[in-house]
Amino acid sequence: MAAEKNAVILYGGSFNPPHSGHISLAEAAYKQIKPDFFYFVPNFHSPFKEMQPASFNDRSKMLHLAAGEKFMSQPGVRISSWEEDQRKIVYTWKTIRHFRKIHPNSKIYFLMGSDCLRSFNDWQRSRDILKNASLLVGIRPGFNIIGGEAPFVPLKGLFPESASSGIRTNIILNRKTSGICLAVREYIRKRGLYFSQETNMLRKELSPRRYRHCVNVARCAVNLAHICAVPEYQAAIAGLLHDCARELDVEVLKAMRISGPILGRYRKDVVKYAPKLLHASAGAMIARERFGIKDKMILQAIHLHATGMPDMNTLSKIIYMSDYLSAERNFAGLDEIRQLAEKDFDAAFAAIVEAKAKYREERKFWAHPLSIQLWKQVCSAKEN
Repeated sequence: MAAEKNAVILYGGSFNPPHSGHISLAEAAYKQIKPDFFYFVPNFHSPFKEMQPASFNDRSKMLHLAAGEKFMSQPGVRISSWEEDQRKIVYTWKTIRHFRKIHPNSKIYFLMGSDCLRSFNDWQRSRDILKNASLLVGIRPGFNIIGGEAPFVPLKGLFPESASSGIRTNIILNRKTSGICLAVREYIRKRGLYFSQETNMLRKELSPRRYRHCVNVARCAVNLAHICAVPEYQAAIAGLLHDCARELDVEVLKAMRISGPILGRYRKDVVKYAPKLLHASAGAMIARERFGIKDKMILQAIHLHATGMPDMNTLSKIIYMSDYLSAERNFAGLDEIRQLAEKDFDAAFAAIVEAKAKYREERKFWAHPLSIQLWKQVCSAKEN
């Protein structure tokens, strides 16, 4: 394709972290359009993503490493800080208008993968985007044009599916991570990004057995999160940290100034009959103060993983279930519940609540009032 006069390509996204899918798309677009300018535009905070675990500066440096000196030294290739400089959410139509002012006589392309094209008509002021730019789209395997998409210019070839969220989750869980180059992987390690520093700290603070349990719970939670459309990153962190206070001495737990939904007016009874339950609220406090967790959903899931309570949100249910279904556990009926969880999340949750209630009753263990209330709620739902 001949070079197009005064062409500009904008490639926006979180790049959190940048991976091979990002770079293959960028290289193909640059080769096909041969633009005067190519801008990577890392966002300040995507309107579609609540968690942003790496700074703009880190993402910008990783982009440079991922793209490599050969691509970054091509004429016109830039990494723009414009969205970051706004210090607020910036929608695509605003970014395109900004670059339209800089390049008033140029043809502007906005680069994306075909997975984004499906939802393009739901983007804020999508018509304004099409008025000021042409969509340049890399087709993912399995993508079929159904007629409802916005008009676009296709890139030659097919581009592999890859997700930054999955890469972040794999880093948390210490899984083999494909899709990122060695230089980016090393940068992440040195900077302790994507919870890798906190994961190493947790590994040192817990016994090997307890740490393995936490990793197993996190992995189970990620699988359930995928089924329930809950962010995997949230599930991974909540699962990993749920037992961060489990090995503290009971007297230490009693002395801690902890609070939370399992305490309140039940504190005296918890301390008297089941003081180890304090580890759940203590864990939430440690997650917040030592590990820097601010996400209220994650903290609540840690609070409730041992007792449960009525009307739990989905993430809290996932961690409650994952603690029971953890891979190292092996007792009668567990495999059946594991299989059920993949088919019917709510039924598996009810089965676990029932199994825990029967276990407490058979062994004459003290039952937390919130656990009793949860069991009654499950029984009531069955009757209805």
